[in-house]
Amino acid sequence: MKDRASYTPEEKLKIVRDVLSKKTTIQKVAKEKKIAPTLISLWKKQAEDAMMARFQPQPKGRRKSTPAVAPADADSRSLKNEARKAKIKAAHLEASLKEVKNRLSRYEEQVDRLVAALGCKMVKVRTPRKAKA
Repeated sequence: MKDRASYTPEEKLKIVRDVLSKKTTIQKVAKEKKIAPTLISLWKKQAEDAMMARFQPQPKGRRKSTPAVAPADADSRSLKNEARKAKIKAAHLEASLKEVKNRLSRYEEQVDRLVAALGCKMVKVRTPRKAKA
């Protein structure tokens, strides 16, 4: 099995600088370093995004304290938590349903054996449906 190579931030920065300064192409660096070109493209995009964020205009005055968790993050986190709980509950219900079906089939087999032992015929009784009001 092939071990994953890890690159220090300095190595990543050097590779991205070479690509951004047009000294070399992503393909050439990928071949030299034996790195997937998509990984280098990802690093390049991350660097460009970080630079863009750095040069965004900053509000004047003192910084306001920001809440530890943004409301949108809290909402998505609670929705994910609810979805996880629902999946667990669904799995438990499926297991319970499977157990009930197994029990029902065992009871049906017992009834069939009793009917055969008694030598009688099984008649299913249907209950009439309630009329719609």
